[in-house]
Order: sequence, then structure tokens, then C-alpha cells
Amino acid sequence: MVYIVDPINNTLIDDEKKEVPVRKPGAVPPKTPTIQKFKNGGAPVVPRSENLDERMQRMIYEYDGGPKPKHYDNPNIVDQENLKQPPKKFSSMDPSTYPSNRSQKQKINNWDFIMQSARGNPKEMKEVREILNKSYKSNPSLLSDQELKIIGKYKSKAPKVELPKIEPVPIKFTSPIPPTDPDTERLKQNYLRIVEENRKEKIKNATTGLAYLLGGVPIK
Repeated sequence: MVYIVDPINNTLIDDEKKEVPVRKPGAVPPKTPTIQKFKNGGAPVVPRSENLDERMQRMIYEYDGGPKPKHYDNPNIVDQENLKQPPKKFSSMDPSTYPSNRSQKQKINNWDFIMQSARGNPKEMKEVREILNKSYKSNPSLLSDQELKIIGKYKSKAPKVELPKIEPVPIKFTSPIPPTDPDTERLKQNYLRIVEENRKEKIKNATTGLAYLLGGVPIK
């Protein structure tokens, strides 16, 4: 038997002992069922559409009261009419939009998988837009706000705020009054006084005495 000294841990290592593979952090043990791997971070199970035989069994069970098919409650087998269909927008008045509804549940699970898979994949995202556009033309109210944003059809529901209308206020410009010189104002007042006295004098002459008898003097 040959030993090798481990200088770091100061221990002896059996050189003939086989190495045991070490699993990555978070990895699940071998032979773990697929659904369990998905829960622990493994590869997801891709949902599939029911085949013709499964579809016939389901139709007989739902409409003719036949036996319940084994695949009926399998979350990974989707009804043909629900495959690649976005779920209905939730409404408390519509039981078909409840997550407990079988058809709605299938659409939710399948659509969540499609949206996760399409992230970063232009080809798959193009298919998602085609599905949403088709659904929008059929019934726009069934799409969520996030789905409407994907196809550029989202409109904000916030109330529109209208600002009060303000009438323009007219602006009047007035010429500035030049300052009055005291001497000029005094001469002006004297001139106006003399003019007024002359006017009164003419009125008096025109209405009295000889001038009045001769027809008066015109007053200007």
C-alpha cells in the first residue's frame, strides 16, 4: 500500500484508493425522478398535447359520462384546445378564469412554461407575439397588461389630468408722462386764465349794451 503526504492538511492519502465523483452544489442524487429534479432545479418537463386516443377518452368522459382517463389530471398533458393558449384574465365574476378551473390551470402552467422558454430566444418570442396578436384580435380583454405590453397594445389606465384653461391677460402699454417744470406749468396756467377771461368778456359784450342791440358780437 502506497501513501502520499498531503502537505496542506498534513495527512496521508491512500494512492490506491479510487476517487469518488463529487456532485456539483445543489445537484440531486442519481436516479431521482424527473419531476423531483425539476423541483430541485433540474431540467423542466416539457408539457405535451394529448394524442388522438387520449383526446377521445377525455371527450367521452366529459360529454358522455364515460370512465375518467388516466391522463386527465396529468399536469404535463395538455388538452389540444389549451395548448399554446394564454390564460384568461382573472375576473371574480367568471369562474372559468379561476386558477382552480381545469382548463384555466392548464393554460396557466403551459403558458408560464412558454414564456420562460421564450426569454432570450427571438424565434420563440416571435411565436409568442403571433399567439398574443391572434388572441388580441379575438378578444383584447382576455390579455393581461404584461401581455399587451409585449405586442405594443398596452394603454395606461391612469386617469387623464386636464389642466385648467387660463385666459391670456391683455397687457396695456401707456406712454410715460414727462415730468412738468414748475415755471412752465405756471406760465401755462396764466395763459389759460387770460384766455378764459377774454372769453367771458366777449360773452358779456355780446349780451349787453349797444353791441347786443346791433345784433351781438360773434363768440369764438
